[in-house]
Amino acid sequence: MIECKDIIKIYLDEEINLRVPALRGCDLSVNEGEILSIVGPSGSGKTTLINILAGLDVCSSGEVKVGDYNLSNMSLKELNSYRLEMIGIIDQFPERTLFLDGNLNDNLKFASNVKRNSRTESKVNDQYILERLGITHLKNRVVRGFSGGELIRAAIACALIKEAPLLLCDEPTGQLDSINTFKVKTLLKEIATEFGTTIIVVTHDPRFQDGVDKTCEIKNGRVSSILDVTDQLAYGHKKQFPLRFKLQIDSTNSIHLPDYIMNILNLTRNAEVTVTKKGEVAITHPNGLSPKIPKLDRIKVIRKEITIDNLPSTYFEQSDIIIKLDNISKIYYDNKNVVNALSNINLQIKKGELVFILGPSGSGKTTLVKLLSGLNDETSGTIRILDNIFSNFSNTQKSLFRKQKIGLVPQQGILHPYLTITECFFLKDFFSGKVIKDIDSPNVNEYLGRFNIIHKKDSYPLEISGGELQRASLAISSSHLPQIMIIDEPTANLDSELAEEVIQKIYDLHSKTNITFLIATHDINLIKDGYRAIVLEDGKIKSDGFVITPKHN
Repeated sequence: MIECKDIIKIYLDEEINLRVPALRGCDLSVNEGEILSIVGPSGSGKTTLINILAGLDVCSSGEVKVGDYNLSNMSLKELNSYRLEMIGIIDQFPERTLFLDGNLNDNLKFASNVKRNSRTESKVNDQYILERLGITHLKNRVVRGFSGGELIRAAIACALIKEAPLLLCDEPTGQLDSINTFKVKTLLKEIATEFGTTIIVVTHDPRFQDGVDKTCEIKNGRVSSILDVTDQLAYGHKKQFPLRFKLQIDSTNSIHLPDYIMNILNLTRNAEVTVTKKGEVAITHPNGLSPKIPKLDRIKVIRKEITIDNLPSTYFEQSDIIIKLDNISKIYYDNKNVVNALSNINLQIKKGELVFILGPSGSGKTTLVKLLSGLNDETSGTIRILDNIFSNFSNTQKSLFRKQKIGLVPQQGILHPYLTITECFFLKDFFSGKVIKDIDSPNVNEYLGRFNIIHKKDSYPLEISGGELQRASLAISSSHLPQIMIIDEPTANLDSELAEEVIQKIYDLHSKTNITFLIATHDINLIKDGYRAIVLEDGKIKSDGFVITPKHN
């Protein structure tokens, strides 16, 4: 179905005449009906590869074949036809592939009308897809009012209803809780099995790496390893010697060692290779260091559920309350439907707290974030922030207040598309009327360095990956040391290692400042014991207290 040989993709920065390689000789082979997951660190080239396979970008050199199409030498018109006939896309930012001002049913009708076999009877029933994804109740609702998790599931439904032979998914479960992640995985497996759909999933989500036929690891623009399902099960339990690995030989007759092997052997720049008469090959450390099996998981405790100890009755006594919500409700009206996104929320946040907002997809997390940041208005109730009746402010007043007092990082990590990451640092100063003297301020490098994004300081937001965009937004929002930081899904597009580093940076910043942090997330493994968590369910507060790890006898 897919054959990629020695793909190279180079981006040219015309302003500084710098050539930046995104793919450096990538080889990949996928059979019809297979599900392949592509993993790798943020910025490794995963999304670039997906865009090339989707016909949205072209490689600088190499060969790309998908079915009967050779993408390496196709015109723009031919690429458009290829996308129409062959491709279904689930973007990590689903707003890009949905009509936000239409309802879900409108989006499904459009997708089904452009599918490859629109003149024949549909193989996939839209009602079946909606039921399996748990979004039947959203069918007549306007998409713009969906939560992040609902948007993802809507995009998946529209991609599946098109019945394209190749389905490309970029981080389809990054914003979903475990229950909905399982629904998505199960449905994709059924589609691949029943209809021979080939599915490629780019993901950082470890929950998605089981249940696929193969996993491809990309690092620095190259495929470092491809494991089939048997290999993955075996490798996951490798804890003692001898260890055996299956490696891939690419089209240049090169073998790339996965990070796991590099870590075992403590290799950096050099290695020694010994070949015996029997054809046995041994790779050893040049200084004779002994191999050491690393820990498979960096997170010591993987939570499947969360336990919360209720707040004590005296918790808010003699405290500086920085945020207070009294009987807050939010109702969306669309197509004569009434959606109670939040119902009678009563909540207090103390100055300097770090509070997590939890709940399944559609529970009201993003709605609450939008109300607190002034991006949406409540239907009823009162919001007080920093001794101001925030809910009485006009949109202009809310915008000014947000600029002065609040750092906001939405799920999409929105930055100005025509300014570099460095230039985006000074937008708040510009709109505040401050004189910008030095765009190369050391503070810029300091904050970019905190979130491991300094290497992209001169890039534009559309030139970097979703994970890089998220880290850049975190760096910029925290740089002005606002009184309140509101963050929606800070690690949804990050690999597990970067996610752990980013959340630790947030913990460190909180401990060194008096900033109040509100973090909406579905990932309960981000939360350390002793921190406050508010759990939403069906638009209501289910629990509010401190996270604890239960003691097992």
